[in-house]
Amino acid sequence: MNAIDSKVLPTRRKQIALFSADAQFRREIATRLEALAIYDVQIAEPAAYLKGVGGARPGIIILDLDQGEMLDSPGLFEARAAWPSVPLIAISSELQPERMRKLVRLNASDWLRKPLDGKDLINAVTFHDSGSQSNRSRITTFISASGGAGATTLALAAAEQLAARSPERATATCLVDLDFQSANCGAYLNLFNQFDLAGIVAQPERLDVELLDVIKLSRPSGLTIYSFERPDLPFDGHGADFVLKLLDLAAYRFDDIVIDLPNLETPWQASVLSTSDEIFIVFELNLASLRQAKRLYGKIRELRGNGASITLVANKQKRRWFGNHFSRKELEKVFKAPNIRSVSLDDKLLTEALNRAILPSEVDARARFNKELKSMFRDRLEADAR
Repeated sequence: MNAIDSKVLPTRRKQIALFSADAQFRREIATRLEALAIYDVQIAEPAAYLKGVGGARPGIIILDLDQGEMLDSPGLFEARAAWPSVPLIAISSELQPERMRKLVRLNASDWLRKPLDGKDLINAVTFHDSGSQSNRSRITTFISASGGAGATTLALAAAEQLAARSPERATATCLVDLDFQSANCGAYLNLFNQFDLAGIVAQPERLDVELLDVIKLSRPSGLTIYSFERPDLPFDGHGADFVLKLLDLAAYRFDDIVIDLPNLETPWQASVLSTSDEIFIVFELNLASLRQAKRLYGKIRELRGNGASITLVANKQKRRWFGNHFSRKELEKVFKAPNIRSVSLDDKLLTEALNRAILPSEVDARARFNKELKSMFRDRLEADAR
C-alpha cells in the first residue's frame, strides 16, 4: 500500500470554522480535516461564535453544542444570521425535543451525535461542501487515435508542465490514467500502485477524499498520479461507478486534471469526452492512424458540437526536406480544423527517458521535442491559466 506523502500537500481551498469548548476534540477534528490537505481549519471557543466572528466567510461551520445548553443562548440566532447560507454542522449529545426543534429553526445543515465517528464527520463535510469558494476544475484529456500514437507521453508532459508553474500549482494538479490494461502513466515512471482496489471497485461508495490520498502516486515535483493496473476493470459491473467516482472526487480535490484516455469503447469514455475542457487527439502520420483520428474527431464533434476545444497532434513527425507524406495544408483539409500541431520524432530521447523512468524534459529540456510540447501546452493550456 502506498503511504501518504506528507511532504506533498494539495492546495487548501476551503476554510472551515470549528467552534468547540473541548480542546482535545478541537485538536482531533482539526488534525483529521487538515490531514486531507484541502481544508484549513480555524478553531475557536463557542463564545466567539455568539459574539460574531469577523474576517473571511468560512465555507463550512462546525459547531460543538456539547449537551445542547448553547441552544438556549439568546444571541445564537443572531450569530447564525451573520452567515445564513454557510452550511452548519451541529455536533452534540442526545438532545431533548425542545432543543432539537431549536436546532431545526437554526437551519442546521446536519447533526452528528456524540460520541462522534470521525468518518461520519468527514462524510458530512464533503457532502455539504458546495465548492463555492473553489475554482472549477479544468479537465484536459489526451486520447490516441491508434495504439502507440503517444498520448500517454504527451499527457505526462502536459501534467508536469502544469505542475511546474509553482509548488502551489503542483499540489493542485493531478494525472488520471484510465488505461487499466497497462497503467502506462505509472509504468513509464517506474511507479506501481500496490493498493488492492478489489474492495473499492466492488463498493465505489467507499472511495472518499481520505482514501484518495492513500491510493495516489506522487512525483518529486508534487504532481499526483492515479494509475492502476487492473485489466478486468472495464468489464466489471461496478467499473464505471468506480471510475466516475474517482473522477468526481479528483474534480473536487484538484484544480487541473489531466486524463490519459485509451481509445476503447468503455462505459465512461463518452462521459469523459463530454466533460473535458480541452481534448488532444494524438495520431501518427500514416493512413491508418489518420483514418482513426478523423473518425474520433467526428465522434467528439457529434458528441459535443462545435463548442468543444480540440487540438489535433501529429506526433512522431520526421524532420526531413523531402518525403513527408502529409503536409499541414493536407491535414487541415482532412480534418477541416485549424488547431493542428506537430511534434518531432526523437527516438533517442524517448528511449533514454523510458530506460531511466523519467520524463523526456528531464533528459534534455532543450531538445526540439520538448520545446515543441512546451510551446503547444503554453498556447493551448496556459493562455487562460488561473
